[in-house]
Amino acid sequence: MATKPYTKEREEDFVKYLKESDGISYAKKALGWFKRNLNEIITANELALITGKSGKPINHNVRRVFELRDEAGYEIINHKDNDSSGKNLRVDEWILLSETPNPKKIRNRGVNKRIMYEVFERDNFQCQVCGRTPHDDDPFATGKKIKLHVGHIVAHKQKEDGTYLKIEKMDDMIEEHLLTKKDFITMCNVCNEGAKNNDLKLMSNLDKIKLLPEKEQKEILKYLNTKFK
Repeated sequence: MATKPYTKEREEDFVKYLKESDGISYAKKALGWFKRNLNEIITANELALITGKSGKPINHNVRRVFELRDEAGYEIINHKDNDSSGKNLRVDEWILLSETPNPKKIRNRGVNKRIMYEVFERDNFQCQVCGRTPHDDDPFATGKKIKLHVGHIVAHKQKEDGTYLKIEKMDDMIEEHLLTKKDFITMCNVCNEGAKNNDLKLMSNLDKIKLLPEKEQKEILKYLNTKFK
């Protein structure tokens, strides 16, 4: 049952909810609190005190709320929506308007330039599927060089056994999920355009060494011989 914000009743219900929802992810816990108080104000203080699986508050909790709104389609409004909603929300107040997500509200997740550069730098500006770099010729475009792209791992999350978990619903993406460079890999335009999610096989470290110039391979060999002699 929904309770009014800034009341003793709400405070007591919030403490009770935290105990009831112990052990689940922040995103699911926050969504549950929104649904429990549908069309009622949720405060930034409550969002900050909601805990993750560990039972401790998490960093960047507001970004998880944005994920629920922008990536899962839940109609969560704040003070920026006052003109269209007719509400008079403060900067630290949020409201969930409907329990059911609206696919039309899902926004383009995109990759910002910071993440793109971090991914390219981490992967040494090399496709993690075939090993091509911007110095290599495009096999399907005469006179042109390979272009690098940032490929989503989110859509085909790799499991420990090397297989890929195909994500079918937006709800599968929100559990403790915050997009960082770990969610992306560097791919050349050939692999990015031709690969299917369940067909991707990332290069091993050995594969990468095999593609290095002979001089660098010898330096690695020298290091390994010294380490394991």
